[in-house]
Amino acid sequence: MTRFDVIVIGGGPAGERAAIHAARLGKRAALVERDRVVGGTGVNWGAIPSKTLRESALFVRSLTDRKLEGVPCGIQGELTIADFMYRERAVVARELEYINKSLDRHAVELYTGHARLVDAHTVAVTSDGQERLRLTAELIVIATGTRPNRPAEIDFDGEVVFDSASILRLPRMPRSLVVLGAGVIGVEYASIFAALGIQVTLVDTRPQLLPYLDQEISGILERELKKLRVVILHDDHYAQVTKRPGPPPAVVIETRQGNHLEADALLYCVGRDGNSDGMGLAELGVQVSDRGLIQVNESFQTALPNVYAVGDVIGYPALASTAMEQGRQAIRHAFGVSGPRGRMAVLPFAIYAIPEVGTIGATEQELIAEGTDYVVGHGLYRRNPRGQIIGDPGGVLKLIFSRPELRLLGAHLVGSQASELIHIGQAFFYAGATADEIAETLYNYPTLSDLYRHAALEALGRAGRLQYS
Repeated sequence: MTRFDVIVIGGGPAGERAAIHAARLGKRAALVERDRVVGGTGVNWGAIPSKTLRESALFVRSLTDRKLEGVPCGIQGELTIADFMYRERAVVARELEYINKSLDRHAVELYTGHARLVDAHTVAVTSDGQERLRLTAELIVIATGTRPNRPAEIDFDGEVVFDSASILRLPRMPRSLVVLGAGVIGVEYASIFAALGIQVTLVDTRPQLLPYLDQEISGILERELKKLRVVILHDDHYAQVTKRPGPPPAVVIETRQGNHLEADALLYCVGRDGNSDGMGLAELGVQVSDRGLIQVNESFQTALPNVYAVGDVIGYPALASTAMEQGRQAIRHAFGVSGPRGRMAVLPFAIYAIPEVGTIGATEQELIAEGTDYVVGHGLYRRNPRGQIIGDPGGVLKLIFSRPELRLLGAHLVGSQASELIHIGQAFFYAGATADEIAETLYNYPTLSDLYRHAALEALGRAGRLQYS
């Protein structure tokens, strides 16, 4: 039995931040990670890999569809899966090196294996089905994350049928791809592969693409996806998935709406389940949902006051940024340490599709439902010199202001660099800025940031406060 002040289970963004923050407070911290590497889904199979692939796809597209006028360019030969995945693996390797160095620098002791709570203070670590050691601590933080949902009736063979983790191990570059599930992950991967010139069909189980987005922004995103030649089937589900022998092998999908789809590969990404099974939580009275998500209070405590849970395993919002902050806040609360608290009531949100989406605050449909009076202003990429320079005429910034004071209620973007530009909207939103203040803010020229001035000016004009052009 080895004694620590803190045992953190799970080495993703939430667990890493919790362990390091505890170490900075002078606590002896242990980190138990089931996989061979730390970093969790975000580094190994999720955010970092998919966003790196997105940049690679944009580069390929810039050499094919989006050629600059008068600049001849192209790709010699056929793009292979090894070519496409090379940079992703290099970026992931560098990020893992940084995380390991950080854990070493803060003297966090790392253990590999599956963690199970024996009691409220004891964790058994097993590997290959055998218990290897036990750790004990006053505080336990569960940060085990989530995994892709895998229906039993679908054979995820790693040859033609994949989930969002195994898609990174594609054996060959497909000529066609069906994506089942049009959530954030499905939309991102559909646009990435479409940008490579691959024929993509996106099957959306809902009647509207990403319905929690502002409807105007969602509509523009769908329009831009269709420009990439993505075929979108709304309000449909798979009925049967079968494999057709090769060579080369293929996958056949029959849908409930009667669509017959055949492709070289299938990506299934409908939902994620919490990694809480086999941890002995129910036996100790910790409440877990049927999706494996752990229930916590506002301080991230479970039913056992000294056992906390943070990150994706507790559900919404399931973002790396909030997971890190939850890890820090859990440690501070457990040890009674004050410190800055990141705002998590209203969060910036990004979708790294092609094009990107960024959003914060109220949508237009939410304000209509609430009966709130508002005015809207737009900044159009096609009227912005920087938007013309980078060749993105379809992008839009939408700002929503309250009447009559014209205070910012929501900012929504679709277009290049939306995931970065939304943080300007976040700063204005948190500051309670008005349309006048946003319009009078100075921006470098030419920049996409200047879209905020144009959107604010249009809103002022629509509110009858000034003439605008």
